[in-house]
Amino acid sequence: MKKTLFLFFICVLGSQLSAQSEDFKSIITVSTFSPFRDQRYNIGYMHKVSERWWLGAEVGYGCEGITPFNHNDFKGKFNMFEIRPEVFYSLNPDSRLKHLVSAEVFYLNHKGDNVNGNYYDENDNYYSFSSADYKRTKAGLNINYSIMLHKESSWFGFMPKIGFGIRQTDISYNNVMNREEGYEPTDGLPFQFLLNREGSTVRFNFNIDIKLIFKF
Repeated sequence: MKKTLFLFFICVLGSQLSAQSEDFKSIITVSTFSPFRDQRYNIGYMHKVSERWWLGAEVGYGCEGITPFNHNDFKGKFNMFEIRPEVFYSLNPDSRLKHLVSAEVFYLNHKGDNVNGNYYDENDNYYSFSSADYKRTKAGLNINYSIMLHKESSWFGFMPKIGFGIRQTDISYNNVMNREEGYEPTDGLPFQFLLNREGSTVRFNFNIDIKLIFKF
């Protein structure tokens, strides 16, 4: 049902933007990476406030079964919410290709209730468990570079984006039941093991995405 509503939103959006002027001032963005990498859908809005400056924000939401892949190291119901306010500066506003640098702050809240699976505790011991309440929060700052790939007369385009920054992550497991020490995995995606390490960490953050853009 949620996937159907998302596709319906995209179709309605496309029909509303079919006849827009070349001097667009607003953009809706849809992340192509987040459903596969981050287990959520991220949709944003950008508004041009002057020749060089844009203001924007992005929100993301995910829950069990809404995206194609599950990278959690546990099974059970979860939900996550993310918000990303951002300020953009156009390096060459007269160019057909818009080169933008931006600064964004972000906050993510990820919860799982009565989940089961595996995790690392703060002493780096690896455990399996039959039930626990999971919570992950993440906050940080990125400096990004983006380029808009589009035709001036078209309402649609792409926006590759890359950035670097810093983030603080806090992960906790509460009400853990039937915890047993086990053998840690030797395969898996590199970022997967960051999602189930209990404790608070400050790390370098790398940001990459390709966004669909809808201009109006």
